[in-house]
Order: sequence, then C-alpha cells, then structure tokens
Amino acid sequence: MLDPLLLKHITTNVLSNAIKFSTKKTTIEIKTKWINGRLVLSVKDHGIGIPPEYSKHLFEQFYRASNAMNIQGTGLGLHLVSKYVELMNGTIHYKSELEKGTEFVIGFRQNKD
Repeated sequence: MLDPLLLKHITTNVLSNAIKFSTKKTTIEIKTKWINGRLVLSVKDHGIGIPPEYSKHLFEQFYRASNAMNIQGTGLGLHLVSKYVELMNGTIHYKSELEKGTEFVIGFRQNKD
C-alpha cells in the first residue's frame, strides 16, 4: 500500500515542475501503468530541460540548475519528492535534453504482505 498523501505530493510536485519549466503552449504527458506488479508514473514535458552537468545534484536540497534561476522556486521540491519515493521503497529516474524537455519516471513495487 502506498501513502496517498505522499503520492499526492509526489504527483503534484512533478506535474507542477513540468508546467513551470515549459512554455504556455505545450503538452504535458502524464501516464500511469501497471507492469509486473509495479505501478509506474511518468510525467513528460517539452520544456527547457536539465543541463547534463547538473544531474548528480538534482535531488539535493535547495539545488537549482543554472537555466532555472529565473523561474520561481526554492530547490526543495525534487529533494522532497525523492525522499517521499524513498520512504515508499520506490525509484525515481529522469531523462532530459536541453530545450526538448524532461521525463520523470517513478515506480513502486507491490507489497506482498
């Protein structure tokens, strides 16, 4: 079982970032899948992307990539998301390309209690 409040915070933050870092007239793709006992949530935008050199710090507290400095935020969101995912024994990965967008993929395995 997943904590519904933590799952709500994860989804809201990742979706909010996708909107915030994209242009007004773009598509945000949200998908959920059930694959071999695993819930997979993906959120994909077509926004500014994340510079590769910032990838190792992305989930750190108060961390912001250089191309995000003019966009409002504290740098806490993805840190909290990563901690919430960890609390529920999940995984979080992302793919990004500058000026083409970012996709976050979050997975949770079904508990077998």
